[in-house]
Amino acid sequence: MRSPFSLSRALPSLIVLGTFTLSCLGQDQSSSPRVLTLSQAISIALEDNISLQRSALSVETRETSVEQAEANYDPDLNARVSENIGLSGNNQGGIFEGEGNWNDTTSASLSSSLTLYNGGARDAALARARSELEAASRDFDRDRQTLLFDTVALFFQTVLRAREIAIQEEELATRREELERIQVRIDNGIRIETDGLRQKALVANNERSLAQARNNYANSLYTLKRTLRIPPSANILCEDPAPGLKGIDSIPETNLNTSLTTLESRYDLAAQYARVDSAKHDLTIAQAGKSPTISASASLSTNYSSNANPSFSDQFLIDNPRAAAGISVNIPIFDRSRKKLDTLRSKIFLDQEELALENLQLIARTALFQADQNYQTAKLQLAASVDQLASTEAALEAEVSRYEAGAATLLDVNSLRSSRLDAAVAVEESRFDLFTSRLAVSYQDGTIESFLQQTLEITTP
Repeated sequence: MRSPFSLSRALPSLIVLGTFTLSCLGQDQSSSPRVLTLSQAISIALEDNISLQRSALSVETRETSVEQAEANYDPDLNARVSENIGLSGNNQGGIFEGEGNWNDTTSASLSSSLTLYNGGARDAALARARSELEAASRDFDRDRQTLLFDTVALFFQTVLRAREIAIQEEELATRREELERIQVRIDNGIRIETDGLRQKALVANNERSLAQARNNYANSLYTLKRTLRIPPSANILCEDPAPGLKGIDSIPETNLNTSLTTLESRYDLAAQYARVDSAKHDLTIAQAGKSPTISASASLSTNYSSNANPSFSDQFLIDNPRAAAGISVNIPIFDRSRKKLDTLRSKIFLDQEELALENLQLIARTALFQADQNYQTAKLQLAASVDQLASTEAALEAEVSRYEAGAATLLDVNSLRSSRLDAAVAVEESRFDLFTSRLAVSYQDGTIESFLQQTLEITTP
């Protein structure tokens, strides 16, 4: 497991985080946007995401449990000091008659005990604590990969929404120019009023689509900000992380056989293996309850009383000190079936953890095959979308020429323009789907860090 918060490792990322966050807090929506790169987004997420920080705290909690289990091998040592002042009656009268003797009693003791044997429960408790620490550590690593996937996917989605806005704005500008040309022709009596009304309807439809595209972009950006713990009011702009990822050949191919091999060592599976081990150790602890317990003890005590003649130092240091040592054996005979029921519960818990492991393996393999299927489909969709866009643009160019020559109607041209707009958006969405579906394969087989390094040259901190 990577250390959750190592200062030397985290310092560069903390500098990036602090600088970027302060710059965001110091601006308003009307100021120029701060450009956020994918590397910066990943660094900020890994250092400041709430869910990941909570996962790191779980690891720290398990570390303290291991320390506590290790401390059970050490003897304990207790010191006790008491001072009592009393009033007792004498031959002249009782304490309620205003008579009596005051006496002072002081005592002190040191005691220590050590468990010598308890049926292996102490060893099993330490092994269980270490297994639980291993499970928490692997959970942290998997949570880290999940955050990586979410951050990269959200970042790419935000960039995609920005591209869709650009496409819609370009199309709207084209149709507004066309509306102006049509209006001129209507004024000159070349076109009829219906052509102008039809074009105005298309412009209004484009304005509606542009508003929706901007809303989609804003929502994607808000989700990304929440993941990075960036204030929602911050004005940021996501830099295109991969201008070179335009085609199928720029993304490495999948290999299911290799992925299935690496899948077996995926962090969440390793965490569940550790939980199975923890359950086995818990069963050992329950079974050890039937064994005798052998403990050693030692004590040193002394006291002083003002009723005795010797002085305090003579009594406390010379006459009254007493030392003792012993060994005790505790043999359980009848405990109302408590140990038997504890053992039964531990066996049931072990069975549950083993079933959870089997279920997780099935889920992981199925998700891997689904991710690969989605990736193969995304490749086909991207190729088809690119062909569709090229064909639509060629057809639109030819139809515009025919329209200018009076051989085609405005309705035909607008129909092809709508098709070209849909095809252009489909190409951008297919490129996004291609990358994110391939990213999902690397997430499912547990190699997302190496995939980001290979495709985007991004090294995670």
